[in-house]
Amino acid sequence: MIKCSLTFFGSEADKVACAIRPDNLPNMTLEMGDGRFAITFSSHKPGTILSTADDILMNVRVAEEALASLEDL
Repeated sequence: MIKCSLTFFGSEADKVACAIRPDNLPNMTLEMGDGRFAITFSSHKPGTILSTADDILMNVRVAEEALASLEDL
């Protein structure tokens, strides 16, 4: 089993975490607090880990862009 954890920091970390939470799969955990959030997930296949990490990074980027566009209103 391969386990991966991605940690994100920032003033909007709680909002980004809430925005991407619906995408979480049963093998994922999300921890939030102190201006950060961490997503941990696992798989038996390295390719699945890389694909999941890529999906998470893209979802975080989209959430950050959406929050930034709201600030411009």
